[in-house]
Amino acid sequence: MTGPVPRVQRPQYAGLADAANHLCGRARNLYGVATQLTMRRAPKLSEVPRYPVTAGTAAIALGVTIAWWAKADISPLLETAMIRRGELWRLLTSIFPHLDVMHLAFNIYWLWVFGTLVEEVYGHLKTAALVILFALGSNSLEFAFLQGGVGLSGVGYGLFGMLWMLSRRDGRFREAVDDKTVLLFLAWFVFCIVTTATHIFSVANIAHGVGAILGVLVGIAITLPPHRIPAAAGAGAILLFGLLGATFARPFVNLSSRSGYEEAKWGYDALLANRNYEAARWLRDATRYQPKVSLFWYDLGIAYERLGSRTAAIAAYERAHQLEPGNQDFSRAAAEAK
Repeated sequence: MTGPVPRVQRPQYAGLADAANHLCGRARNLYGVATQLTMRRAPKLSEVPRYPVTAGTAAIALGVTIAWWAKADISPLLETAMIRRGELWRLLTSIFPHLDVMHLAFNIYWLWVFGTLVEEVYGHLKTAALVILFALGSNSLEFAFLQGGVGLSGVGYGLFGMLWMLSRRDGRFREAVDDKTVLLFLAWFVFCIVTTATHIFSVANIAHGVGAILGVLVGIAITLPPHRIPAAAGAGAILLFGLLGATFARPFVNLSSRSGYEEAKWGYDALLANRNYEAARWLRDATRYQPKVSLFWYDLGIAYERLGSRTAAIAAYERAHQLEPGNQDFSRAAAEAK
């Protein structure tokens, strides 16, 4: 393994009280912005029992995030290469952890504003289905093309896009999204793209965009019967493409320069433990992501040689030698395997 696997940095707090104080401060700031918007007011916290899906999602996000900040192991919830081994739930559970107080406060606030209205009108089961749709659709494409991420932002943008459409055509949602809210979400979307492009901090912009598109398509399917089938087909195609891209096709569509290193590390660890079949699987993936990293090919050659696949081992060693002809270990391995 030649490089570290990228890790998400968590904020550090003196304790839960410190984190709670920061969260309350951020929430007050967001409330101050929201009171300037001419739109439906969010329900009071005393009404939480009326909205079990929205409140439950927010509560899980809060609990998981605080546990993460307290250094609890939540790795089974995060998006990793194990998604390609069938652990698809990670595309859903990754909505719960959040990086910092602002991230958590923003997402929970807008989930409460938007989600409670949806749950009030459409009920608990349909709201849960929408949360799952927006989570899977936005997160799968973010993971397919880049490194994936954490947080409820994709769900938030999905609810925003859907309610924006509904507010234009359904009287029950007339005050769901006003012009200032639209401007806020568009400005935040552009701002996040700029911070990512300038390397100030990275944001899951694909998840934001895909969530909004899915929301708009759902809104069209609900409010425009003549366009219901094309809109539903479009949403289904996005979801299907996302799931395929996050699993089988990811090595071929992923654009991140950091992809493959996680698989290479797991392959190398499997080699050390003499789990050679597992090592070959991970290292094959690593060479698909990073075909010009000679060490990945060399480790793959070792795995193939241990498995008795002589032809494949020679090909892997020779590829490593071609990429780094000055490395005597690579040239020696290629010669000895023949």
